[in-house]
Amino acid sequence: MALLCYNWSCGQCFDPETNSDDACTYHPGVRVFHDAFKGWSCCKRRTTDFSDFLSIVGCTKGRHNSEKPPEPVKPEVKTTEKELSELKPKFQEHIQTCKTVEAIKRPIYLFVPLIFLLCYTKLIIHFSLLVGTIVVSYT
Repeated sequence: MALLCYNWSCGQCFDPETNSDDACTYHPGVRVFHDAFKGWSCCKRRTTDFSDFLSIVGCTKGRHNSEKPPEPVKPEVKTTEKELSELKPKFQEHIQTCKTVEAIKRPIYLFVPLIFLLCYTKLIIHFSLLVGTIVVSYT
């Protein structure tokens, strides 16, 4: 009957009757993920590509292992009511949002009496933030 080997980076099926001392090539260390590099604590080789990390050949020879390793125990985080109240903000912060598109597209009417004093002309300036230009038209 074939069993699955649970050694890191092996994963082969093996027969326990033919399991020898150098049948398995595996990593005895743990996985190391630091910055963008991935590797094993038992080896010096590091890579940035995850598929390359999975294809790193084991550095130790030994027997195949049919026992599944235990799941790592996560520590339980306990917080008190006092700690929760300290995490909440002490004041309500007012954050002003951007103007709506309708407010941006609305024309602004400016009276320019110095330039168009005799004509009483209105100067219409449309600000277009999307295009980055100012369109000036007068009547």
